Amino acid sequence: MSLIAELPQIVRDRRRELGLSQHRLAEAAAVSRTTLSHVERGKAPHVQTDVLDRILRALDLSPRLSAVATPDPARLAARAAHQARLHGQRERHLRLAVELAADSRAARGRIARAREVVELWRRKRSCSPLYVRRWTELLSLPPAQLARRMASLGEWEDAMFQNTPWSWAWT
Repeated sequence: MSLIAELPQIVRDRRRELGLSQHRLAEAAAVSRTTLSHVERGKAPHVQTDVLDRILRALDLSPRLSAVATPDPARLAARAAHQARLHGQRERHLRLAVELAADSRAARGRIARAREVVELWRRKRSCSPLYVRRWTELLSLPPAQLARRMASLGEWEDAMFQNTPWSWAWT
């Protein structure tokens, strides 16, 4: 369980252990009683760290972070599956990029079909306008240049390949 999830119970239990009312603790921590109440009920997700520091100091508590966290096996498996899907998407797009660069005549037909997909996204508003614009720009390039760009999208790579107009090419 995380500190954020445990914090309300820790603060409430320690305040009661010290025999303090919310009003007294709020005064000692220089916070409002409402803020303290929100913290104790777990309803202060965006409370500032200096406020938490003052509350914990007034309770004579100091949080300690453990460098050794037990990884959640389900979360690790989900992360590995996600990385495998991304790797598969990258690999399919790289293979497609090679095909586009190798045969510009065949590439024109494939690019036209990908443009139709992007146009469908635009008409139906089924994909973000940002992706529609980015793919429209990419698909307007000559085949060899498009292939080079698809092979080096940088920080956009994963996002662009998850919203790809090429999925028909490998299904």
